[in-house]
Amino acid sequence: MPKKQKVTDTDDYISTASPNAQPLLTKLREIIRHTFPDAQEKISYMQPFYIFDHKKISIAAYQSHVSLAISADLTDDVIEHAKQLGYVTGQKRLNIDFNQPVPVTLVNDILKIVS
Repeated sequence: MPKKQKVTDTDDYISTASPNAQPLLTKLREIIRHTFPDAQEKISYMQPFYIFDHKKISIAAYQSHVSLAISADLTDDVIEHAKQLGYVTGQKRLNIDFNQPVPVTLVNDILKIVS
């Protein structure tokens, strides 16, 4: 995992991320901002967070993927759907490899968990 750079805002974070990560991060940001227009966007732990109603969503770039993480556990249905589509998940996150598109429907299903 690359060392996290100091960034001032989400635009700065995306612009300093790997060129492979930038379009994925931009698309995730667009979906989050559309779904939660009143969420506060801020940098915490050197990555973008979206905060609303004591809930958190974050996006982050890594060496070969980006992650979308939420403050709630993913449901079994969402995890199974992600696996069927070929995406890796964790308890609270979805990983998107650089060679994969952003799965918009799946991301929306994940965001519904925290809404």
